[in-house]
This record gives sequence, structure tokens and C-alpha cells, in this order.
Amino acid sequence: MKKLPEIFKNDFNKKIVNNDTTYYCTTSESIEKENIDVKKFLDELFKERGYIFNKPLIIKTKSKTYDTAIIRKTIDTIYTLSEDEINIDDIISIKKK
Repeated sequence: MKKLPEIFKNDFNKKIVNNDTTYYCTTSESIEKENIDVKKFLDELFKERGYIFNKPLIIKTKSKTYDTAIIRKTIDTIYTLSEDEINIDDIISIKKK
């Protein structure tokens, strides 16, 4: 059998530091029910890139404040990661965390 030439192997002596420096930017967008429709805000939130459950929100209703993320939305209800069902008409304000 014929001997094939060797493959070139470069010496690699550097230390690999992937993701040594990371940056995180967040915006705090507060939506009041009097200014912008909550349903419109939720529709735009679902249209954004990325998974919906990776977007933490602070949701204020008539009776309680939720610090959670949304799993899914129906016509009049949203379901959260903390296993709460929130009626959209009860939401007073909603903002990104």
C-alpha cells in the first residue's frame, strides 16, 4: 500500500477564553392600561424574536402583582410560568423586567 503524506497540524498553544466578557442590556418598558392597549402589547411581545418564556415581566392586576414570564396566551387569558391564570381585562400595568 502506498504511503500517503501526513496532514498538516498547526501548533496551538493559546489559551481559549470564549465568552470571557459578556454584556447584558435590558430595557424597562412600562405600559399603562390608559396609554396603550394591553392586548396590543402582548401581541407585540409574542412577535419578538426568542421564546416568550425567556422574557421576564412584572404584571400588575387589580388584586396582585406577578413577577413571572408568560407561557401562552388565549383570547382573554394568559398563563404564566408560576402556574397562574391571569385574565387580560384585570391587568392594570405590564412591563418588561
